[in-house]
Amino acid sequence: MTLHWNQDEISNLSNTFDVVIASDCTFFKEFHKDLARTVQCLLKNVGSSEAIFFSPKRGDSLDKFLEEIKETGLHFSVTEYYDAEIWKRHQGFMKGDHDWPGYVKDHCYPVLVRVTR
Repeated sequence: MTLHWNQDEISNLSNTFDVVIASDCTFFKEFHKDLARTVQCLLKNVGSSEAIFFSPKRGDSLDKFLEEIKETGLHFSVTEYYDAEIWKRHQGFMKGDHDWPGYVKDHCYPVLVRVTR
């Protein structure tokens, strides 16, 4: 099944997910409102549920998405240090590790975003 973020009705899926996982979805500001609304529709109303995003900040793109998350009534936390090995590699890239020339933290390093009701 294809789920388009701008769908008005997702009745058979609404409020059924314990966990939603997404990566690299927050770059385009024109989709932020629909993505935030879709996450809000998918997460369970009863019990614990969360959406987990991995996304670079990309200027103000991630911040703009998180504003939409707040407007839907959801809550979020942002974590930069979430895994020792990933952090170690990130630090190497920041010091000019030749495995990733042109590495820029804002554009390349994914932060962990947890969205809850």
